[in-house]
This record gives sequence, structure tokens and C-alpha cells, in this order.
Amino acid sequence: MSDLGVELELTTRETSLPIRNLYAPYRHDVAGYEHVPPNRHGVLTADDDARSWDEVLGADSAWWKQPGVLFPYLVRVDGVPAGFHLIATGAFVPTAGVDFVVHEFFVAHAWRGKGVAATAAEAGIARHRGNWEVVTWPTAPRAIAFWRKTLPACATGEVEETREADHPWGERVAFRFHNRSAGDRNDGTARTVVRCSSLPLDRAGP
Repeated sequence: MSDLGVELELTTRETSLPIRNLYAPYRHDVAGYEHVPPNRHGVLTADDDARSWDEVLGADSAWWKQPGVLFPYLVRVDGVPAGFHLIATGAFVPTAGVDFVVHEFFVAHAWRGKGVAATAAEAGIARHRGNWEVVTWPTAPRAIAFWRKTLPACATGEVEETREADHPWGERVAFRFHNRSAGDRNDGTARTVVRCSSLPLDRAGP
């Protein structure tokens, strides 16, 4: 946890600008795992027609059109925008039996290593009770280590980890858990249960 003032703000179309501005550095990080080059306009997206980041994630994006289904949280540190935590449910969840998914999560480099990411991750997950899924790339060892360390404090019971070649979003390391009982949150001592599915976990390194 962080000693800094970390807050989550559920944004609306009118307050979406900080998340939209932070999306470019996030996509730069992600491009290292998805191997997506810039398009013909210099935007890091597979959409070759997008001329700017506002066309990729504009104020009219679905994130700000479906309240109660999509939850675009802005992460602030001492009032300053520091990242985002985008949570989805309903048709945006890729896996059957899962209620919520951490769709996209980002903390700016200036705030990494200070407990901000863990605090923001826990705060967002705690706002929504049910069955959860968090996924990341098998070639992202720092992200895998972060979620292994962070998620037990969010869960009621065990966190199951699998490596899946056939995940709907592509080859992923998936974490699944639940936090259904509001009065029975884990104190951080729950085990992360690592299970091998389709591919060996020893291939998770870079």
C-alpha cells in the first residue's frame, strides 16, 4: 500500500480527458508485448485509419457510454492524474462464469515502485463484488509478479493462476478469484494457486 494520497475517480464523458491523455503512454508500454508498430499516421494502433489518439479513445468511446457496465476509473495521486483502472462486466468479459475483468490498468512511470499501483488495483476491485479475472501477457514478468503479489489481498479465498494459449484475448496468464463476501475480505495471507493450462509456466519469462 502507498502512503501517498491515492484516489480513484469514476469518470464521465465530461471528465474523461486525463484518461484519454494517459492512453498514449499506456499503449506505448503495451506495444512491447503486442508487437504493434505505429500506423501510417504514427499512432500505435492496429487501426491504420486512426489519425490521432482521440480517434482511438475519444470522449465518445464506449467507456463513457455504458455506465453500470464499463467503469473507467482515473487514478489520482495527491490530486494529480497518475493512471487508470478500466473495469468491465457484461458482454465485455471474455470468459464464461466471470463477472468482472480488469480490462486495462496503467500507472505512469513516475509513480511506479511507490505502492500506487497496488493501492489503485485493490481499491478498484473492492468496489465490485463477484467473480474476477485479470490477465496479462506471458512475456510480461513484472506484470505477472505484480498481480501475484497484489491479488491475494483482493480475494476471498484462493487466487488461481493459469497460462492459457487459447484465451479469447490471445495467449495470456490469467488470474481468477472472487471477492463476493463484503465482510470476509482476505488479509493478504491467501495463497496464489498456480495451475498449468495448455502451456508450461516456465515459459513466462521474456
